[in-house]
Amino acid sequence: MALTSYNLFIEQNFKSTRIAITANDASHAQAQALDIARSLKAERSELDYGEATENKLSELYKKLAYNDFTHDCCFEWSGSVTNGVPSVYVLSKRYYIRPLILGYLDISKDAVVKNVCKNSLCVNPYHNQYLHEKNSKLGGGDLQMLLAFRSQGASVPQIAKALNVHRSTIYRILKNERLSSRT
Repeated sequence: MALTSYNLFIEQNFKSTRIAITANDASHAQAQALDIARSLKAERSELDYGEATENKLSELYKKLAYNDFTHDCCFEWSGSVTNGVPSVYVLSKRYYIRPLILGYLDISKDAVVKNVCKNSLCVNPYHNQYLHEKNSKLGGGDLQMLLAFRSQGASVPQIAKALNVHRSTIYRILKNERLSSRT
């Protein structure tokens, strides 16, 4: 399948930029354009045929669109870094890369991204854990596992060991789950 080049025009606060998009077809390009506009919180966007200059941000979006990441390898950000955190400047504003990925993947905007591979330049989405609160010990998938373990009759110390947290964390989460579900 031949890839086609598109040009995404984005506008926010009377500032605009163009981002290169490579897609399989027009519908794939439109989907990417919507995801990119959402992640950058654009007020207006237009998609047309044509070449735009490739940059680090368009490379990242291309890798995200084609899921060109592996679980075992870090993808180190080679663009700008602010305070040791991968970032990019678009529309005269600084964006941190991990929250941009969060927006692109349409993961809850209230989520907090925690890098689990301990490589501060890694922006591989598989190496991120998406938490509900800043100091949360468990992500969404871990919470589902905790509830599954508990429904199967596993003890709190067993669950804590499996999820690599202290048992008090498990007790606290179970207490909050009972309060929120009223069971």
